[in-house]
Amino acid sequence: MKRKDEVLKIFLKWKKMIETQSGRKIKTLRSDNGGEYKSDPFLKVCQDEGIVRHFTVRETPQQNGVAERMNRTLLEKVRCMLSNAGLGKAFWAEAITYASHLINRLPAAANEGKTPMEVWSGKPCTDYKYLHIFGCPAYYHVRESKLDPRAKKALFMGFSTGVKGYRLWCPDEKKIVVSRDVTFDEAAMVNQNKHEGEIEATKTMSSSKQVELLKTPVVPVRSDITDTSPTVDSDEEDEDDEEEAPTQEPPQQQDSIAIRRSRREIRKPVRFTDIVAYALPVIEDDIPSAYKEAVRSSESVEWKKSMDEEMKSLHKNETWELVQLPKGKKAIGCKWVYAKKMESLGKDNVRFKARLVAKGYAQKEGIDYNEVFSPVVKHSSIRILLALVAQFDLELAQLDVKTAFLHGDLEEEIYMSQPEGFKVAGKENWVCKLQKSLYGLKQSPRQWYKRFDRFMIGQKYTRSHYDHCVYFRKLQDGTFIYLLLYVDDMLIACKSKVEIERLKTQLSNEFEMKDLGEARKILGMEMKRRYSSSKDCDR
Repeated sequence: MKRKDEVLKIFLKWKKMIETQSGRKIKTLRSDNGGEYKSDPFLKVCQDEGIVRHFTVRETPQQNGVAERMNRTLLEKVRCMLSNAGLGKAFWAEAITYASHLINRLPAAANEGKTPMEVWSGKPCTDYKYLHIFGCPAYYHVRESKLDPRAKKALFMGFSTGVKGYRLWCPDEKKIVVSRDVTFDEAAMVNQNKHEGEIEATKTMSSSKQVELLKTPVVPVRSDITDTSPTVDSDEEDEDDEEEAPTQEPPQQQDSIAIRRSRREIRKPVRFTDIVAYALPVIEDDIPSAYKEAVRSSESVEWKKSMDEEMKSLHKNETWELVQLPKGKKAIGCKWVYAKKMESLGKDNVRFKARLVAKGYAQKEGIDYNEVFSPVVKHSSIRILLALVAQFDLELAQLDVKTAFLHGDLEEEIYMSQPEGFKVAGKENWVCKLQKSLYGLKQSPRQWYKRFDRFMIGQKYTRSHYDHCVYFRKLQDGTFIYLLLYVDDMLIACKSKVEIERLKTQLSNEFEMKDLGEARKILGMEMKRRYSSSKDCDR
């Protein structure tokens, strides 16, 4: 509203909205003696609608105390919000709108502990998780050219009526934007205010010290003592000392304050103390990065054997079939990835591993894949399972799925070039039409999870609503058996070893499994179990 003569127009809109939403009629309207409320058109509308008017006595705002007190409350909140955000008065309208949004969702004693929204609609407020600090930094998602940033910085202003999105002020574009995909950085705002408070406290301390030094001591003068030259000299000496004090003491005080500020001591990690010993394992491993390096290295026999095992597993799983590339289709590439795995603490028993990986970065969303998902159990779920193992004396076993991603069935039509070093003679120009998922494909983790989830549900297991990688089943004796999935690693916990072995057998019949025995290490966490009067799990 820019002018007071717009009051009647706005009142009619508000009246229609209130009556439509609540199904009730306005009976009484109380206001002050402002001319906009006592104009002839306004009075005529109230008379035609049967609305009784109440006016307060001039210079008596207490007769409309509820409205006046709410105006004061809103202004106090607006001042605090603008000051905390470091914004000017130009944002007062945004601040007062957000302040009223907050007040409508706060319990009030006048409403018997209910919020105004609950009294109005009859439903409790449940949207508190969307509330944020007014003026806090926020980053909203944008989609522009390929090299432009995917997010822009803005300031949180509140919410827009009738839109499920956040209202943001973009300083670069000098305009209000509404976005749903927003990331808030309230911690940066809190830290900034804390830092400014420390600076103000330091300045206050310094200024208070200077004020104390500038204070001149009052010397009581007796009337019976006459002014003599020695007395005058002593006063002059005191004045000289007092004049020198402010020029010498404050710098010393400021320096001492600066020196007392502690700095974080940066320590070098222990593994870097002997940099030569740290770098030796990297140099000695000498893992090839391409097929040509592998066949030319001194360990070419081991690498060749590992690649043969990988190809044997792929053919056994019927991962692809050789076809001629259809017209209009494009084949993605593939490459060999090599690694060495230590079977024990020493280097005497090293396992050479080669993995054929598709170049999934060449896939295009909507053509080669639609959805992606990786079956990763939450760390909190692992900690809870270890706590249950320790408390209820459960058995804990670990399994690994060999070539887990190869068990997923593809829903899209994908073509891949033949692996280097394993091209079929006479069909060098043919391509592999993938029938099963392969490592490197965007959809491989999701397809593997869908296959595994379908199997577990078929075995009468229940998927947790809080973590979709946690499965459990209640046994006949009242105990439970738990399974946690982290891509291709599994943890199984149960009181009965028989039930664990039964589940292992079921998994082995469906997938190619590797039994790792009792759980020793998962996600970099080493687990050691002490057997005493009770069993504990130490990490």
